[in-house]
Amino acid sequence: MSEQLLQELVDHRAILELKARFVHTVDAKDWDGYRAVFTPSEGVFDFGGGFTVEGGDAFVATVAGQLENATSVHRAFLPQITFASPTEARGEWAVNDYIEFAPDPATGERRGQQGFGYEYELYRKIDGVWKIAGWRVHYIRLDPLPRAPLPDGILGGTDVLRDPAYLAAVTKPPC
Repeated sequence: MSEQLLQELVDHRAILELKARFVHTVDAKDWDGYRAVFTPSEGVFDFGGGFTVEGGDAFVATVAGQLENATSVHRAFLPQITFASPTEARGEWAVNDYIEFAPDPATGERRGQQGFGYEYELYRKIDGVWKIAGWRVHYIRLDPLPRAPLPDGILGGTDVLRDPAYLAAVTKPPC
């Protein structure tokens, strides 16, 4: 195996871990950790529909404002990463996100969305560390959450968790 190929494999892994931090820190609302995944000053961040911001600080501030008082779950998978040079790469990720805002205070109805699409990223390796230098999201489908309030119990409530058949299934030792 050539040294160049080995380095690309190491860099590919580093970019996968970078994207994992991108997803985990945004859902945890760890804004310092989220900011750390981006380059210091450059970058265009495109939310679609003509809404863009420039620079990592502006992007993090925008996302933090959008997710204030919201619950979010972001997933990124099926990466396609290509290297333009030892210090620049591009990635395309299939994504699914779920964002639920506080219920409507007057009606209790749920508010939020679930999106399905792709994120496109530009990466730069700075001082040996990969960072996101540009980002664009393209939703293929963006669905509003059902308006009905969530039920008090899920899957039949806590009684289901006490059912002997359920307990036998979940406590059975692995093969």
